[in-house]
Amino acid sequence: MRNKKAKVLCSAVAISITAALLAGCGGNTGETKEGTKAETKQETKAAGTDEGTKAAETKGEESKDAKKEGGITLTLYGNAGDTQRPFMQNIFKLYEEKTGNKIDVQGIDTDNFENVALTKFQTGDIPDLFMHFGGYGLDAYNPKENFVDFTDAAWVSDIQDNVLPQTKRDGVVYGLPFWEASLSGTFYNKKIFEEQGIEVPKTQEEFDQACQKLMDAGITPMYMAVKDVWPMLYQFGMDPIFQNEDTLKKINSNQIKYADIPEMTDMVNWYKTSADKGYFGKSYNTDTWDYASEVLGNGEAAMMLGWDTWLYTDYDSESYTYKADDFGIMPAYVGSTKDGTFEGPNCSLMLANKNGKNVDAAIEFINFMADPENYNVAFDGIATAPCFKGQTTIKTTPQYDAAVDWVAKVGRPSIANPEIIGFSQNDGGKCIQELLVGNVDAAGCLKMMDDARIKVATAQQVEGFK
Repeated sequence: MRNKKAKVLCSAVAISITAALLAGCGGNTGETKEGTKAETKQETKAAGTDEGTKAAETKGEESKDAKKEGGITLTLYGNAGDTQRPFMQNIFKLYEEKTGNKIDVQGIDTDNFENVALTKFQTGDIPDLFMHFGGYGLDAYNPKENFVDFTDAAWVSDIQDNVLPQTKRDGVVYGLPFWEASLSGTFYNKKIFEEQGIEVPKTQEEFDQACQKLMDAGITPMYMAVKDVWPMLYQFGMDPIFQNEDTLKKINSNQIKYADIPEMTDMVNWYKTSADKGYFGKSYNTDTWDYASEVLGNGEAAMMLGWDTWLYTDYDSESYTYKADDFGIMPAYVGSTKDGTFEGPNCSLMLANKNGKNVDAAIEFINFMADPENYNVAFDGIATAPCFKGQTTIKTTPQYDAAVDWVAKVGRPSIANPEIIGFSQNDGGKCIQELLVGNVDAAGCLKMMDDARIKVATAQQVEGFK
């Protein structure tokens, strides 16, 4: 999602400096807490069983005692913006009200998140709770040594099938996916398309033709906030390339490089060609995400890469001519595949420090989050597709509902961001920036991407990069 959002932006430089040190970091003591997995299994018995009832009664008594004694304070580190999401604030408040415990949320600046968080872990400053996206990026935090194994938790069976893989490393479930399950692609202004007689594109060729028609009408085809780097969201175009397991395996074992893959060249060339043709507007190099609502809302631009829930969580619908419902979503057409591609959810996980003094309370909090009664309160009215099978209070977006059959044809899980070792949305975007301003050609751009990725994989001593 940012890291799609809100996607978390990983810094390859930061990881390369600290990841190798973290390989041996096992928390404050360097030892694992015996029985943590067994305790998790015991505490997450399905409701309705004798064991589950007894566990619930026990927890109820503990909560009463906690209120009497002032409760336990759990420290949480996470991306500052992510911790402020409405559903996160709702679950924190609900937990504190019901248990008497406190969540001490320590938000870390988005731009420096990986650097700061990795440094804290490397120095043994590991919180009770940690928010981070899944995939290879989690490996830098040594999950086997630092985080509770929730594989046997009852709530695992409640996670949506297209989300569950993101919770795992080496087959082990380490975190609860408590997040928006957004659909990513290209926003398009339905009214402008209709006024200009443009049909919604079904192929890359048709998309490029639509861009030219918009240009001819004096409308910027796409808003591309290149200055902020991450809004280029080029990883959408990489998903169809690396859904091939053999290609993914080879890139992650240093058998091939980006430069060896024709579709990667096609993709970065699309960004360059589109910029040169004016499809991103005249000021794309200085455009920022802060103005995305304004530019879309006043009709200056007709399209933008994004994720459906943004229209209902971030877009200022009341301030502009065009409202959220005036936009549809189509696949991302960024040069790598003829039919375009939708990207599925990329979910942030809640993880528990297995070596911390408050590990039992941290496990209890995550189990609390995973309770349908509680997550349905937290997500009440939130525009999102479900992460959990038991979600009943969310609102799927009209964009998602309208595109659901299309998604079935060209939708893909988020692959590049979580699964390519050394991938950095921010660092790779800077390479495309260099291409757009003419400092490098496509080959030079891909070489820069490869160099940054290989540096991270080498620092992590990944097989094939040593």
